[in-house]
Amino acid sequence: MRKITLIKLFSKTLLVLMLTSCIATRKNVVKAPNIKESEINKIIWYASLAGNSHNTQPWKVQVEQGGSVLTVIPDFSRKLKVVDPTSRGLFISIGAFVENLCQASSYFGYETEVAVSGKEINENCTVKIKLHKSKKGNVNISTLEQRMTLRTPYSKNSIKKEDVNTLLTDTDNCAKFISMDNIQGKYIAAKTLEAYASQSVRDDAKNELAEWIRFSNKHVKEKKDGLTTAGMGINGFAGVMVSLLYKQEDSKKESFVNKGIENAKNQTENCGGWLLIVTESDSPGNWIKTGRIYQRINLRCRDLMIGMHPMNQMIEEPKFEEESNKYLNINGKIQFVARIGYVDKYPQPVSVRRDIKDFVNVK
Repeated sequence: MRKITLIKLFSKTLLVLMLTSCIATRKNVVKAPNIKESEINKIIWYASLAGNSHNTQPWKVQVEQGGSVLTVIPDFSRKLKVVDPTSRGLFISIGAFVENLCQASSYFGYETEVAVSGKEINENCTVKIKLHKSKKGNVNISTLEQRMTLRTPYSKNSIKKEDVNTLLTDTDNCAKFISMDNIQGKYIAAKTLEAYASQSVRDDAKNELAEWIRFSNKHVKEKKDGLTTAGMGINGFAGVMVSLLYKQEDSKKESFVNKGIENAKNQTENCGGWLLIVTESDSPGNWIKTGRIYQRINLRCRDLMIGMHPMNQMIEEPKFEEESNKYLNINGKIQFVARIGYVDKYPQPVSVRRDIKDFVNVK
């Protein structure tokens, strides 16, 4: 009898340890600014919840003139040198940050004046935002908190025309939706998977990805960036075991890579269609614009119970990028690709964020 009791006690203890070993939501690590925090700090915190490549959070913020001027600066120490050699993804992430910042500013009663300065791909290409006190805007602040990249399979149902129109509103005709029922949609799905598989087996890409993977609780709390198990869509018992047993080097193993390809196949085959953002040419300004449009659409997706998952592999690999731009015959340059589709529910956001003090400088 005593033996059975000990076994039960051990099993319960093991279960508790396993369930607490994996950080499954953002709130386990990151706390929202409290009521005593300044409005500017709150605005910057909400801005930092923007989507960004590999959760690298490649931004710095300089606060000037008592908070009435904020300058967003690219942080190239956080650049993905292998899969983002041109810095397109980095500047798209900056654009998403700026969009969140503008929406949060509106919520707290500020109008924003945004100016991109510098055309070179370096730290001199910044975004200056001037804040002017105004009336509180019609912004749902909880949407900024709840927005997330959702990596689960989606419904294959077509996106309703009225929802497509809502998503593409105020995007300067840069955003395009292509249904999975369309031959172009099937082409994007096939090429995305092919490019994903090609990228996944390259040693340089595997090494870079491993640098940004955070398996253990300790690593997540220490870095507050990168891809956690939950952030990669590895949940439940599998997520617990991976968090407990895996190290960064394990992400390079064939079994892990093959599982990623299998998941990508499931993702590309299960969605309602594809969202493309296209600009006339490559430039930091156009990439920042792309990021703002992406973030705007992602927030609308959350309100419409539509999942959104950026899958840019098709345009990250040069061979596939050139081919896809020709095949899809879109007037301009594809800068961003994401699959979208209806979902039954949204889980709590899982991607962690650094503390404001880690990337903000007050002058």
